[in-house]
Amino acid sequence: MPRVLLVIGPPPKPCYPIGDHYLLKAIKNKIDYCRLHGIEILYNLAHLDMELAGYWTKLPFIRKLMLSHPEVEWIWLMDSDAMFTDMVFEIPLAKYDKHNLVIHGYPDLLFDQKSWIALNAGFLFRKCKWSLDLLGACAPMGPIREEAGKILASNLKGRQASI
Repeated sequence: MPRVLLVIGPPPKPCYPIGDHYLLKAIKNKIDYCRLHGIEILYNLAHLDMELAGYWTKLPFIRKLMLSHPEVEWIWLMDSDAMFTDMVFEIPLAKYDKHNLVIHGYPDLLFDQKSWIALNAGFLFRKCKWSLDLLGACAPMGPIREEAGKILASNLKGRQASI
């Protein structure tokens, strides 16, 4: 079975008190899930590139993980506020044998309606050259995030220009 590393981290800024309480519950939930399924978990507090703000900071970190963890085949990036509601769910990795990137979402909303809410922020990256190249190509978008936000807003329904 391929080894998986689940990566989570706190939001860039503190939440309000009850929100921080639920973030703590979400972390516990992920730790329990990983323990049950033999998945390694990493809680990231690092900011490897100070030019990148907010969620763009994840890009160089994921790339660094790919290079520093030879034992891991998949890196699973998950939002800090996401929770497992089905603790027996197992990622169907065999289904993704021919894929390097898996993004949960709603294809009809994305391709037909071009809706911003079509994609979830959880990603599953196979550790390979293709993924490293993708992360390298996306990293420069961080400093120009306002431009990227305008492009996304002009192409996706319901998307604000700011990221």
